[in-house]
Amino acid sequence: MKKYNVLKVVVIAQAIGMIALTVLFILHYVPYLTTGKDNSEAQQMTGSSDAEDEEVIAVIADHQITKQQLINELLELYGDRELEQMLIHHAIELAAEEKGITLSADELSQAIKEAASGYENEESYFELMRSQLGLSQQRVVADIADHALLMKIITASANISEQEVNDFIAEHMEELKPKQRLDLSWILSPTYEDADKVMQLLHKGNLFSDLAKSFSIDPYSAEQGGSLGEIESDDPFYDERMLQEAMQLNVGDIVGPIEISEGYAIIQLLGRQIENEKSEDAIREWARTQLALQQIGSLSEAKQQLLNQYVTVIRK
Repeated sequence: MKKYNVLKVVVIAQAIGMIALTVLFILHYVPYLTTGKDNSEAQQMTGSSDAEDEEVIAVIADHQITKQQLINELLELYGDRELEQMLIHHAIELAAEEKGITLSADELSQAIKEAASGYENEESYFELMRSQLGLSQQRVVADIADHALLMKIITASANISEQEVNDFIAEHMEELKPKQRLDLSWILSPTYEDADKVMQLLHKGNLFSDLAKSFSIDPYSAEQGGSLGEIESDDPFYDERMLQEAMQLNVGDIVGPIEISEGYAIIQLLGRQIENEKSEDAIREWARTQLALQQIGSLSEAKQQLLNQYVTVIRK
């Protein structure tokens, strides 16, 4: 796994926390949270019983922890947040149905591709979500679909003129240029002198991958012969100067030492892919979406508006 992909996952993990571990419990007991029925009715709905609730699932010293105690703790910690996510999901579905908005298979495929951008491939992205966050591919795809559908709802609800779209595109032409995906390897050294010695060894014909394994101080890539995998040319998790240097290289070229925050890098370009240019329709849709977001303020505000519109009762 790439070092910088780990950082991306950590950011996500801090936001999600332990929700993935509690979803099954929350879904199972939501009827108890969201109805005014008494405890016996709730037990009938959930299929639980007093005996099951008092089942001891762990013992530490002379202290017993019951199934119900665990459920109460999980509901206290994560119940509100997970319930909100469930309500948002249904509110998005209701709004889309009301406005006649759907998400095509191609649109979902593109949304998944964008979500997995920066990873080696979609399979690696889904595996990372599973191993680091405990999220199944089905859950990840469902979340991506919700986000994509929400963006279409926001865009359809906004009042945006064609002139505003034209002006926005003209102001953001730089962002619309096709991005490069660079297949890079590096050797990271603590000092310029150390990096210069590695460069001398490269000039003598030593293999880049062998030197990376022997001398690079980045353990994540060193064991892979220095490989960083494919990264976007504007990836914020990598040093901008290093990426600028990489974009000037021909495949197979080596350059360095380059001073970066972690030390001094020697890089080799192993491959390059350039994104296809977006169609005019895709560009205009992107511009409308960005303008719509500016109008509504934020995705959080858009979600709250949907909740206010569709949620009638929450009982706890």
